[in-house]
Amino acid sequence: MDILRTENMTKRFGGVVANNDLSIGIPEGEITALIGPNGSGKTTFINVVTGVHPITSGKVYFKDQDITGMEINRISRLGIARTFQKIRLFENLSVIENVLVARKSFYKSGPLSVVLGTPSFRKEEKENREKAMELLELVGLEDNAYDSPKGMAYGLRRCLEIARALALEPQLIFLDEPAAGMTRDEFKVIMNLMMILKEKGITILLVEHTMDFIKAVADWVYVLNFGQIIAKGTFDVIEKDPLVLKAYLGED
Repeated sequence: MDILRTENMTKRFGGVVANNDLSIGIPEGEITALIGPNGSGKTTFINVVTGVHPITSGKVYFKDQDITGMEINRISRLGIARTFQKIRLFENLSVIENVLVARKSFYKSGPLSVVLGTPSFRKEEKENREKAMELLELVGLEDNAYDSPKGMAYGLRRCLEIARALALEPQLIFLDEPAAGMTRDEFKVIMNLMMILKEKGITILLVEHTMDFIKAVADWVYVLNFGQIIAKGTFDVIEKDPLVLKAYLGED
């Protein structure tokens, strides 16, 4: 069963067609990769699905619910989260505070309860702090919980961004180039984390250029070129596809 699907999804920026009539299905509980050359429309696909950019035409369905044109906040509350190509953290907050900020929608207490420090607010604060620490343990940052993210290595900052996305308790998460710029050791950490998320039942759509990464984790692959799907299948199938070899992987 597809947890998310698009039907004839098109996105135009003036005369440029970034996504052209895309019908893509993301199987629930699996890792789907979206690959292609720079400018092929991968990030645009994520931006349209998550409400960052308005769709030009077509439909987007999440768990069979039409979410076409829905606002970003409503989409995230339904259970869709994402990371970005460029890491976006609150540098003036600690690591755990970065995760707690992402959990603001789980707080039910009003401003007065917060100011007065009522028992109900203290209970919420304790529960959310415990959840935030669980997520930091999951991504290997429990020892950095009260550090500033400013001085952290790139790979750890990427792990924190993933923890922030997971703080929304998503059923589907979009990871936009999570391994970009990483060392080999950092690469392995992210790869292992993705397999853990899959074991926990979280569906993943991965945009990535590192073919070793795709080969290791992806159950299914879509290949875009000039905003269109040129191939789909397992990695073993698409890496032999002549169109893919020509457009992305190289003729040789």
